[in-house]
Amino acid sequence: MKFTSTKENMLSGINTVQKAISSKGAIPVLTGIYLKTEKNRLTFAATDLEIGITCTEPVQVLEEGHVVVPAHFFAEIVRRLPNTNLMFTYDDETVSLKIEYDQAETNIKCWRGEEFPGIASLEDGKMFTINPTVFKSLVKQTGFCANIGDPRPIFTGALMEVEDNNLTMVSTDSHRLAVKTCKVDNLTAENFKMIVPVKSLNEISRILKDDNEDVLTIRCNDRQVSFECKDVRLLSRLVDGTFPNYRQVIPAEYSILMKAKKKHLQESIDRASLFVPERDGSSVLRFNLSDGNLNIVSKSEYGMVNENIPVYTEGGELSILFNAKYLTDAFKNMDFDDLDVKLGGPLSPAVFRPLNDESFLYLLLPLRG
Repeated sequence: MKFTSTKENMLSGINTVQKAISSKGAIPVLTGIYLKTEKNRLTFAATDLEIGITCTEPVQVLEEGHVVVPAHFFAEIVRRLPNTNLMFTYDDETVSLKIEYDQAETNIKCWRGEEFPGIASLEDGKMFTINPTVFKSLVKQTGFCANIGDPRPIFTGALMEVEDNNLTMVSTDSHRLAVKTCKVDNLTAENFKMIVPVKSLNEISRILKDDNEDVLTIRCNDRQVSFECKDVRLLSRLVDGTFPNYRQVIPAEYSILMKAKKKHLQESIDRASLFVPERDGSSVLRFNLSDGNLNIVSKSEYGMVNENIPVYTEGGELSILFNAKYLTDAFKNMDFDDLDVKLGGPLSPAVFRPLNDESFLYLLLPLRG
């Protein structure tokens, strides 16, 4: 294998696949990046057997071949190289990759390309396409509710439910719930659903470019899901299990309605969060809602905040406790300005929606007084 490339293209490929590199040394070759040259394209691939990522970058191929380079050393040496034309040559006898630049060279010990397990392609199963920017917004507004470190796998994933040409994404950690619906092009003549690790959703969102005009193609079977867009593909295992019935926990009725500007509420909560008391690992924030006014109160041994925000209200008065962090997380990820909040009582779930928009909701369980 022999090719020339720019430093920029090499770093682009490395950065795209880096999160799929195994951090464990049980299978040494999985701590590397697979490189393959073919038709003036260089393929980068990495997998930890839970998630696999491949991408391609343009290079000038002088000799086709493949190799697995140790990710840490390869990434660090490329980052330190000068911005000049780089020549890469693989020597099968010494199983090493030589990098030539200016009047210098470096050599890295490698693994043979045949040792890499490969990343399968999904050719069958169900499939739909979606605008990448819309998909990134979907993940941003729902994925934060999952708990990636939860020992219960079902709460580390997000439900993706396709019905006709609508996609609904849902995530929850059993204390909060986010639901977002958008339009897709369902290429399968049936409805289906799957639970995708939020770690994988966050990773494909990171990789997708903000100005991407291509479509994102999502395919799945009973065990895996793939995300493909232009020169990038991510393959992930699905979460096995039954997702909670999220529709069942959304209240059908409410007794109090509040309309408010998200910015005003978010800024007040940010200030109040400085002095929220901790209780059982939760940061406790009190809302006192009365006619046309929301009073936000926090108090600890270090200080206190007591703020009043003019809001629109319907219904009676209410005093309710929330986990301040869960409110802050939600407001950071909402991409709208006007809030419609429905409340049923001090122990009933609160439902936050954008004004006059049924495509999103955030449900938060209150804390007991």
